[in-house]
Amino acid sequence: MTDLAKTTERDEVLFAFHEAFERPTAVDIVEWTKRYPQFADDIRAHAAIAWDWATSRTEAEPPVDEVMAARAYSQALNIIYSAPPSQVTADSAKPRRTFQQMQEAIGKQTYQIARELDVGRSVLSDLFNGSMNPPIRKRLIDSLLTRLNTTLEEFHDALDFARQSPSMSHAKSHHIPSVVPRSCDEIIRDSNMSDDRKRYWLEED
Repeated sequence: MTDLAKTTERDEVLFAFHEAFERPTAVDIVEWTKRYPQFADDIRAHAAIAWDWATSRTEAEPPVDEVMAARAYSQALNIIYSAPPSQVTADSAKPRRTFQQMQEAIGKQTYQIARELDVGRSVLSDLFNGSMNPPIRKRLIDSLLTRLNTTLEEFHDALDFARQSPSMSHAKSHHIPSVVPRSCDEIIRDSNMSDDRKRYWLEED
């Protein structure tokens, strides 16, 4: 199996897990890691991130420092790893497509899409890899809907998944993903595009 095929299969598994469980239980995690042992570390890491995101949406807490975040992450993983085996089975939800799957469907890499749209490659990379915070400029969304042959609903599903798994390609169970999300406008302004192209993508239609 090629690296691209393995990455695509992993993304499909993680996306199905993401859609099936907003707050995965220990039983859910054990069952899925037994079903997909080759992606066990990624599933555990995604589960910890999912809990962190779900908690942040429901609790109004002040920001915590990196040490406290790492401690909470470690505690979550301890719960996950200490979960007892289970024979419980569950039907996985049919996943919608990730940005990577959309690219694979049209047979194009990020740099090729960037060239066709005349947008900075770093802009699309940050979007597809989960480093871009919404709102996303409408002009960029509209261009990508056509280029990726997708719908607005599917685009936002892929964006949500990418943001909740921003560093899944490098995820390890022993550290917190280090990706620092930025706004769409900030990413565009910091790209290597010309000033004219930056103005174009920052304009409202």
